[in-house]
Amino acid sequence: MKDESALQLLVKNTLGFLGYTVIETGKARRKVQCPRCKNMHYPTGWQGNTLGCPDLYIHCQHWKMPVAIAVELKTAKGTVRAEQKAMANQKMTVICRSVIQVIETVLEFEKLYGESVQCDRLERFIASNEVSCKL
Repeated sequence: MKDESALQLLVKNTLGFLGYTVIETGKARRKVQCPRCKNMHYPTGWQGNTLGCPDLYIHCQHWKMPVAIAVELKTAKGTVRAEQKAMANQKMTVICRSVIQVIETVLEFEKLYGESVQCDRLERFIASNEVSCKL
């Protein structure tokens, strides 16, 4: 898939169908001009997202603790920025390039903290969609 926003929508809809809550952190990312230096940049802080902030937070109400999985989505050829790489290296986010990778990430978490019924459901989903969902 060439467009990251399309990938994000597909992941959100798929996980919603599977019973997960997906929180999107992305805002419309457009460059703005700094009033002081006149350089163009993407807003951060109160004007936009913190640099490196993941695209999605995934949660399910049956998890035994108030926690979410932070996922940074990238297309097959999408570039990972230094801030995103740093967060992934610190195990704060997971970088995924397909719906199947996101589902596998959620499955790993389910095996540790979730329910076996949901693990079985995710494994069946992966097996039936492995070819069709690869992006």
